[in-house]
Amino acid sequence: MDKKTALILTLAKYGVYITTLWVTISNQPLDLKGPLLPLLLVFMVDNIRSFYLDREARQFSKSSLFLQLILLYFFISMDISAIGSVLLVVLIAESLIAYPRPVGDYIFLLSIGGYFGFGLAGFYWRDAFTTNNLVLILINGLFLFFGYGISYLARRQIEEKDRAESALRELERSRRELDEAYQKLLKNSKEQEQLAVMEERNRMAREIHDTLAHTLTTVIISLEAGRKLMPVDTDRALAELEKSQEQARKGLQEVRRSIKELRPHELDTLGFDAALKGLSRELDGSGIKVHISLEDGAAVPKALELPFYRVIQESIANSLRHSGAGFITVTLKQRRNTLLLKIEDDGRGCREILEGFGLKGIRERIAAEGGRVEFINRSPHGFLVRVEVEGEACDQD
Repeated sequence: MDKKTALILTLAKYGVYITTLWVTISNQPLDLKGPLLPLLLVFMVDNIRSFYLDREARQFSKSSLFLQLILLYFFISMDISAIGSVLLVVLIAESLIAYPRPVGDYIFLLSIGGYFGFGLAGFYWRDAFTTNNLVLILINGLFLFFGYGISYLARRQIEEKDRAESALRELERSRRELDEAYQKLLKNSKEQEQLAVMEERNRMAREIHDTLAHTLTTVIISLEAGRKLMPVDTDRALAELEKSQEQARKGLQEVRRSIKELRPHELDTLGFDAALKGLSRELDGSGIKVHISLEDGAAVPKALELPFYRVIQESIANSLRHSGAGFITVTLKQRRNTLLLKIEDDGRGCREILEGFGLKGIRERIAAEGGRVEFINRSPHGFLVRVEVEGEACDQD
């Protein structure tokens, strides 16, 4: 039971106690042999329970409820106002709301039986066994049922609230744990990614180094032999030069083969158009839409497939990381020997364009192909990457 509910219950209880005391004093003489003594004892037991037992000796709290009920029996048998039913409702409500079941149910059942029994006994002893008094007992009995029903519904509401709050706390704890696990996973993923990149770089460096070292050593030896043979045997010298030329050609092919392995697998297996659509499909279900628009007749040369693919990939990644965009459009058009690529989003843009590693990488890739790049801020309506490549690069096969 929360503090607010406990306060409301306490105020209501003491309001009833004050009213009961006033009615009792008004209807009865101030005689301790009458209902006043059991009423004062009821107050005393209730206060002992509320201010001591519930805090210091809760194991005796339940017993005090039944003791208070017995004292109420005596009050009901002596009182002529039938206000004892109100005190019973207060006891039923407190036992049902503030204590675990089935304590409240037992108190209710005993209250019903005791009220009818002691109420009828009180009228009998006072020789007031009339129809009106019987009707009054029945009405007050229904009042007890009504009080029990209201108290039961209040308890159910409190229990539902406690369960909801517990579920929310559990959900919050699970969310925190999930967030921590996600952060750890993200950290491990980045570490694994960096490790994989380093391993791949080392592998490529070793392979290129071994290829070049062997090839250049052979070329140097052949050139040295040809230089020495040139004055004495021109034919053999030319043969050595041809040999070194062949070795250099083989070495170049090996380097090209190694570099080609850096090309995304999707470009070789699916083709440029399908690889771009694959980038769009990767974001399905994320809430961000990527629309790929390739103009009919716009053919990307083989030499530009990798640079364009990487530019589109990096631009989409930048939009996802920084812009908060919900829609990204990739458009590719061709005008004669000029290719125009635009990647634009509907995000928030930026106050100032600072070219970090990603934007510098885009500029360097396109510059290597003789093209131009523009980064256009449309804050607060998005960001645009505009790439234009013309001339020989677009005519390559």
